[in-house]
Amino acid sequence: MTTKQGPAQTSGNQTDTTLFLRTGAGKSDNFIIGRINRMEANMLNLATQKQPSTALLQYGSVLKSDSAPIRVATDTAAFQAGVAASCLVRPEPGDKVLVSIDELGGAYVLAVLERARHRRRPTCLVFDGEVRLQVRNGGLAVAADQAVTLAAGEVELDAHAGKMRIGALSFAGKIVETQVENVKLVANALSSVIRRTVQRVTSSYRYVEEHDEIQSSSTRMLVDGTLTMQTKNTMHTAEGHIKIDAEQIHLG
Repeated sequence: MTTKQGPAQTSGNQTDTTLFLRTGAGKSDNFIIGRINRMEANMLNLATQKQPSTALLQYGSVLKSDSAPIRVATDTAAFQAGVAASCLVRPEPGDKVLVSIDELGGAYVLAVLERARHRRRPTCLVFDGEVRLQVRNGGLAVAADQAVTLAAGEVELDAHAGKMRIGALSFAGKIVETQVENVKLVANALSSVIRRTVQRVTSSYRYVEEHDEIQSSSTRMLVDGTLTMQTKNTMHTAEGHIKIDAEQIHLG
C-alpha cells in the first residue's frame, strides 16, 4: 500500500510539488498544489513589477526650436526636449516654458508660459496629422481686429444656408464652375469686360424700360422660325446698300 507523505521543504521554503505527484496525491491535493503555484507566481510578479516613474517640473528657456527635438535650458542644465502633444503653441527661442523631466532623462515641453519680448514672429499653433475642430450644442465665432487669412491646397464648405456681407470683394482665379438651380442678381450697375461670350439657353426674355444699344463691327442674326419686330417708328440708315431678298415682299 502506498503511503502518502507530506510536502517536503527545500531551500527557500518552496513547496516540492513533485513529491506529491510521485506519492500518488489525490485530486484534492493536486488542486491545493495548483493554488500554491499560482500564489507563488503572483507574488513573484508583484515583486518584479516596474515601479511607475515620477516626473519633475521645471521652468526653462528655449534655446533652439528650428528642429525636433528642441533645446531647452534650465537653472541646472541644458538638454534636448520634445514638445508635448497638448502644447499647441510652437515654442520659439527665448520663450519661457514648463518642462517635465522623468527619472530616465526624458524631457517634454508642456506649455509656453511667456513669449520672448524681442519676438517678432506671430504665435503659431502646430498640429501633427489630421485635425478636426468640433463644437457641440453651440456655434463657433472667429473675430480679428485685422485680417483673417486662409491658405490650403483645397477648401471645402458645406452648409444648409449661408450669408456673406463684404464691403468690397476682389476675386482672382483661373476657372470657375457653378451648378445652381436659381440665380437672382439685384444691382445698381453691372459692368463686365469679356473677350468672348457663349450662351446656350432654352428661352430668353429681356425687358428694357429705357434705352438698349448695341455697337459692333458686324452683327448676324439667324432665326429658324419667324422674326417679328413691332415698333412705333422704324428707321434704317445705311451708307451703302440695303438689300432685301425673299420670295414675297409685302409693303403697306
